[in-house]
Amino acid sequence: MSRVILLALMLVAITGMAGCSDDSDSSDDNKIPPVTNPEPDPDPDPDPDPDPEPEPNILLDEDFEAIAEGKLPEGWMVMDGAEELFYTKEGSLFVDGRGNNYTPVAVRLPEFLQDQGNYRIEVSFTIAEANTTSRWVGMQYRTGLGVEPYYQMAIRQNATAANGTEHAFRNTGQWSIVDKAGFSEVIDPAKLYTATIVVHGDRVQQYLNGTLLQDSVLDSDFSQGGVGFQAAGSLLRVEGVTVTEQLKALPPLPPMVSVAEPETGASMAPSITNLSPVAGDLTASPANSVFLKLDDQLMLSGQNGGSLGYLDQMLDAGEFTAMPMLYVTSQAAVDALKPVVERHQFFDLTLVSDNQELLKDAREKMPFVRAAVDFTHANLVAGPADLLRIVQTTNQSKAKIAILPESLLDKTSVQYIQNRLISVWGQLEQPEYVQTVDALTAGVNGLLTTDPDQALAFFTALPENTLLRKPLVVGHRGVPSQVSENTVAGALKAVELGADAVESDIYLTTDNQVVVMHDGTVDRTTDGTGAVEEKSLAELKALTVDGGHSVPTMDEFFTALKGKRAVHFVEIKSGKPEIVEHLKAAIERHGVHDQVIVISFNSDQLLKLQEVMPGVSGGFLTGFSSDSNMEKNLRTILNATQQYSSTFNPSYGSLAPEVMEAAKHRGTTFWPWTFRNLADAEKYYLAGTHGLTTDYAQWFSDYPVTVEPVKSDLVVAANSALLADLTVTTQVGNNMTAATSDFLVLESTVSYANTSGTVVFEAPGSAVVVPLYEYTLTEGGSYYLVGARQQVTIN
Repeated sequence: MSRVILLALMLVAITGMAGCSDDSDSSDDNKIPPVTNPEPDPDPDPDPDPDPEPEPNILLDEDFEAIAEGKLPEGWMVMDGAEELFYTKEGSLFVDGRGNNYTPVAVRLPEFLQDQGNYRIEVSFTIAEANTTSRWVGMQYRTGLGVEPYYQMAIRQNATAANGTEHAFRNTGQWSIVDKAGFSEVIDPAKLYTATIVVHGDRVQQYLNGTLLQDSVLDSDFSQGGVGFQAAGSLLRVEGVTVTEQLKALPPLPPMVSVAEPETGASMAPSITNLSPVAGDLTASPANSVFLKLDDQLMLSGQNGGSLGYLDQMLDAGEFTAMPMLYVTSQAAVDALKPVVERHQFFDLTLVSDNQELLKDAREKMPFVRAAVDFTHANLVAGPADLLRIVQTTNQSKAKIAILPESLLDKTSVQYIQNRLISVWGQLEQPEYVQTVDALTAGVNGLLTTDPDQALAFFTALPENTLLRKPLVVGHRGVPSQVSENTVAGALKAVELGADAVESDIYLTTDNQVVVMHDGTVDRTTDGTGAVEEKSLAELKALTVDGGHSVPTMDEFFTALKGKRAVHFVEIKSGKPEIVEHLKAAIERHGVHDQVIVISFNSDQLLKLQEVMPGVSGGFLTGFSSDSNMEKNLRTILNATQQYSSTFNPSYGSLAPEVMEAAKHRGTTFWPWTFRNLADAEKYYLAGTHGLTTDYAQWFSDYPVTVEPVKSDLVVAANSALLADLTVTTQVGNNMTAATSDFLVLESTVSYANTSGTVVFEAPGSAVVVPLYEYTLTEGGSYYLVGARQQVTIN
C-alpha cells in the first residue's frame, strides 16, 4: 500500500467521510470525500438534543456563465502579466501563460478571501495548451497582498511525471517544493479535471480528480490569504471555482523524531548512534539514535543480544520515541515490518542490512523508510576499486548511508566516498577513546558505537567552528568568474584552483551527441541563435562560445578530466529521457565510472538514472525555504529525496544551518547552489555544509583542509609549553609548515593545565594529544582543523 493511499485511508477513518466515485479509478480508498464537514461517528450515549454541526459557508461560487466575454468577474485582480492574457470565453476563464515558459502570469480572486485561512477550493479546469509537456498551471492559496508569498498546487501537462503535481511555496523570489507526486494520466485538453485543495490551520491536502496527491504541513507564519490562478508556458482553462469554509481540522501527520543534539563546537558534528541501547534509550525525550536488531517476529535487541521488547507492541502502547536504525536479515522481517510501519505511520527510521536486494525490496515496499548498507563484514581494502564498489552498491540498494568498519575510516577513503554523494558512517565496538577520536577526525558523517559517551566527551572539548569534515567545493559551470562557462578550459581551470567537482549542464543534439551548455538555446553564450536540441553536433561546432571557445561535448570533458581528483557533477538539463542512455555510453567509452555524479531539477531524469545506471549517485536540484516548523522542513527534504535516494541540492538563500543539523541524522547531505557572495560562502563553509557550488572556486584555493603533525612523537619538559610543527595542506594541494601550541589532551598520566591555547604538563609522565590549527577567513570568523593524535613524553 502506498503512503498516499494510506494517508487517504487515515483521513477516511478519522473523519468518517465516504469516498466519491471517479470513472478513472473504481477504488474509493484514495478518493476525496464529497462533503466538507461530515457528521462524526455516533456517540455510544448520545445527547438526546445534540447541537447540530454548523454548515460551512460558501465564500465564492463562480461558473463564468454570466461574465461578459473578454472580461474578468468583478473584484478579480491581475497580479502578473498583461490584462489581455486573462479573459472569459464561452463560459470559461482563460489564463494565458504561453508567452513565457518560466515566468508565470497570475490572477487573484476577490480581495475578501485574503481574510480567510481555512477553506476548501474546488476548481474544474484543464490545460488547453502547453508549450512543452513540463509546463504547468497553478492553483494558488493563502496568497499575500502582493505577488508573493503564496502556496500553490502546480499541475504539469504531463501530470504523470514524478513531479507532475506539486505542493509548492513561493516567497522572496524563491521556490520551495514541499511535496510532489505523479497523477494517473496526462492532462487532456479535451477533458475537465477537478483540483481540490483543503486547507485548515497548518495542514493542507491536495487532490486531483479525488486522488490524494499531497498531504503536507504549512508554515504557521502564513495562516491566511487569498486564492488565485496562474500559468507558465501553458493556457489554463477554468470551467468553475468554488471556495467553501473548512470548519473541520485535518488529521495530524505522524511526527518526525526530535533527536538530542550534543553540546559541541563541531560544525555539523557526526550523528552518533548507540549500538548497545538499554530500554530507557527507546523512550527518551528528546530522542536517542539507536541501533536495534529486528527479528522475524519484530522483537528488538541490541548489538549484543537481549530482548528489548516487540516493536509493534511498543508502538501500540506509545512507548517508542527513539530514532531507530533497524538491522534486518530476512525477507520475513521486512514483510512483518511493512504493515506496522503503515499502521503507525512509523516512517522516520533507517533499515540496515548487508543484503543489497533485501534493502532494495524494503525501499520499494516502504518508500519513505531510509536505508543503510552494512559493509563492516565485507572483505574490502582502502583502494579505489573497493571504494567505488561501496558507492555503487549503496546506490543500487536505494540507500544513502554506507556503514564502514574501522579499517576503512581514514580521511582519504571517507572523502572519496563522500565526494560521490554517499553519507559515510563508521562502526566501532568496544572502542578505546583514542579509536573514537580517530574515527571522528576522519570526517565521518555518523558513528555507530557501543560507547557514545566517548564521542560526546570529544565533542564537548572542541572549540567553536571545528571542521571535522571539510566542505567540498563544486565549480559551477567550471569557474565562470575567470573562464567562459561550460567550456573545457573552464573545467580545467576549476580543477587547477582546487575544485573537488566540476558542474556541467548537458543537452542532446539531433544526432544524439551529449553536449555541454547551460541554456536551452545558444543565443546567450555563442555567436549563433536557436535551440541546442534542434541542432546537430556539426552545427554547434560551427559556433564560437564567448572567449573564443567551441561548444564542448561530454566526451571532451571526460577526456580532459580523466584521472584528475575532481569528479563531474553532470546536470541533465534536457527533457529527453534517451539522454541518460547516451550519457551512460560516453561514461563507458572513457572508463570514468568513478568520476560521474548526475544531478537534475528534472525528477523524471533521476528516475531514469536509477533504471539505466543504478550504481551512479544522484542529486535533486530544487528551491527551498526553511520553515519555522522543523518537522515540515524534514518532510519537505525527505519528500524531495527519498524517491531517488538522492542528496538535497537546494538554492542556498533560505537554507538554515539548523535544518541541515536536523536532517543529517537521516543520512541527508546538502549541496547548495550558487554562491556568488564571499560572505555567504564563508558562512556556509563555517556551518559545515557538505558541498558548496560556486562561480568562484578561487575563493577556496588557499583554505587549509588538513593538518598533520610533522612528528608523531613529541618530547616536552614538565612545566613547559607543548609545541609542535604541522604540515598544512590547502584546498589547491599546496603544503606549508606551521607551528601550534593548541592541543586537546586525550589521555595523560599527570596533571596539566590547558589555558589560552597552551598546554603545560606539571610533572614527568606521558600523554596523548591531538593538535588544533586555526584559520581566519577573509570576511571574518575562523575555523579549526584537528590533526592526527600524537604521543607525548614529559621529562
